Amino acid sequence: MSEPVQYDAAWKLTLEQFLPQFLSLVFPDIAATIDWSVPFTFLDTELQQIVPDSESGLMRVDKLVEVQRRDGVAELLLIHAEVQAQRDDDLPERMFRYFCRISDRFQRFPVSVAVLADPVPSWRPSGFRTGQLGCGLEFCFPICKVSDLDVEAGLAMGNPVARVIQAHRLAQSTGGRPVERREGKFGLVRNLLTSGMPDREIRQVLRLIHWLLALPAAEEISFRQDLGRLGKEIRMPNMSNYDRVVWEEGQIEGLAKGRVEGLQDTLVELVEYRFGPAALLLRERIEAVRNEAELRRLARSILSVSSLAEFSQQLGVK
Repeated sequence: MSEPVQYDAAWKLTLEQFLPQFLSLVFPDIAATIDWSVPFTFLDTELQQIVPDSESGLMRVDKLVEVQRRDGVAELLLIHAEVQAQRDDDLPERMFRYFCRISDRFQRFPVSVAVLADPVPSWRPSGFRTGQLGCGLEFCFPICKVSDLDVEAGLAMGNPVARVIQAHRLAQSTGGRPVERREGKFGLVRNLLTSGMPDREIRQVLRLIHWLLALPAAEEISFRQDLGRLGKEIRMPNMSNYDRVVWEEGQIEGLAKGRVEGLQDTLVELVEYRFGPAALLLRERIEAVRNEAELRRLARSILSVSSLAEFSQQLGVK
């Protein structure tokens, strides 16, 4: 069974970290009107006041951002990313409702766009219409179907969002097939690490791939072992980025299950990834370490030690 896919979290972070690249790939005509030399502002607090928690939900991401157009006019841009695995016939009315609320709150009309990241080719809502007794209205909004995007063109331009979309598509096409997902994930990560992208962008995209292509424990271990073998075959200076991303995720997970226990579990996984199943003999010794700072130090050392024996010495095992 595949691990749950964090579609909403991945798309939310994609919009927050790569908004210019996202719009240039998804809505290039809109992106071309924006002056990206002027800082843009996400209005998350204001949007939460407009859209109560009861109306928001998993598998859907709404972002309200204030940008400045090239002609000097400040613009409100509502980005609605619908990432549900099935069509949602309430989307057009919801888009209209949010448009009205934002207009009323800011006394400005937003530019509302919808990103349809679902796998249903025929579902392409682009407007809301209603009326009776001669009174009516029609609300239209631009849409982008993620399945229609030319990802190869985005990759050729060095757009990091193109790699996120690759991972998204792979997640949708490999549900219930963890081996196929692992093999596809390995290919995406290998290409990313050798892409020549800036180190910071590589780590950001790695985190998104890690969320979108979560693997069962056994497949994740096999994936890391494959990545380790690849690192020995070819020079990959960014290889340790994946380790760092997984470690950081482990720290976050540790907040939920208890910091020390979460850090211990992550450290055991990292040791097994670096040195194979024999490293599991150290599990009991690792679980005996209760100091959070010491666990962090040991995790950092995983990236630099050359052998299991060297790590065992740092752990205090004779």
